[in-house]
Amino acid sequence: MSSKPSEKPGFAAPNFSWADYIKHRPIYPSSYYDRIYRYHSEHSNTWDVAHDVGTGPGIIAQELANKFTHVVVSDPNDTYVDIACDRLTNEFGFPKSKFTFLQESAEKSSVEDGTVDLLIIAQAMHWADVEKAMKSFARQVKSGGTLAISFYGRAQLSNNPKAQAALDKVYDVWTDKLIEGGGFAARAMRATDSAFDIVPFSTEDWEPGVKRTLINTGGKKEPMAMSVKNKASYESKVGKDDVFEAEKDDNWTEVRDLKWLKEFFVTLLYNIPEEQVKRFWDEVEEAIGGLDIPVDIFYPAVQLLATRK
Repeated sequence: MSSKPSEKPGFAAPNFSWADYIKHRPIYPSSYYDRIYRYHSEHSNTWDVAHDVGTGPGIIAQELANKFTHVVVSDPNDTYVDIACDRLTNEFGFPKSKFTFLQESAEKSSVEDGTVDLLIIAQAMHWADVEKAMKSFARQVKSGGTLAISFYGRAQLSNNPKAQAALDKVYDVWTDKLIEGGGFAARAMRATDSAFDIVPFSTEDWEPGVKRTLINTGGKKEPMAMSVKNKASYESKVGKDDVFEAEKDDNWTEVRDLKWLKEFFVTLLYNIPEEQVKRFWDEVEEAIGGLDIPVDIFYPAVQLLATRK
């Protein structure tokens, strides 16, 4: 992967491997979907059409296909909807007629007005122009329908502060790259560091009581920041009626080793050359006790849930 991506949203490097991404990223737990579905059933309970925005290889679409009659699958990047189509129809055996595949951005969608019951954008909103994307989402979602935005943050190593301190240095090198890159990369960092407080929910489009749930953060926004050293400034767009909730979710945990964790970093944009962070990885290894030693990891996460007026 090149050290800098092109000015396209998401993972635009030509040799990026979705197979490696799937293998070396945390798995969305059942509680992630349960939280969304519970909210949706309370406000709409209509399960006709879902839209997975920024689908990548179709991870979210795969789950939505088990719940909804039809799923729109979209991504702005070349070949990505083809990859999603192959996985969904060939690997998982869904009929192609169950999906509409669109190569287009979150900001500009050809989906018809008021046709989507549930729109999900997972681990992708930070790449979008938030204001433009929110207008597009409001246009697509039916009255009473649900918008779900989510992001998981920095891997946290449980009960090993020395290893965590070294891992934070790796994250700092990565965010240095984001700041240096400017443009959409720096914009992405502002979004994540704000715990998506930069996402506005217009009172013309969305019902009051937008739910902003912080998971595994102790109710604080700081754990959502992707760096300890580099903090992005932002303007909060939280509405006066928005509701904050804090949850501890043990399903956002897993047992991995340092080999997996290093491969996880290879899936990030920008990719960091090994020599730039080797000394910090050595510190992590020393603190853990080896490359193959199991370590408990948990993830802070944020979920935004809103109902269309």
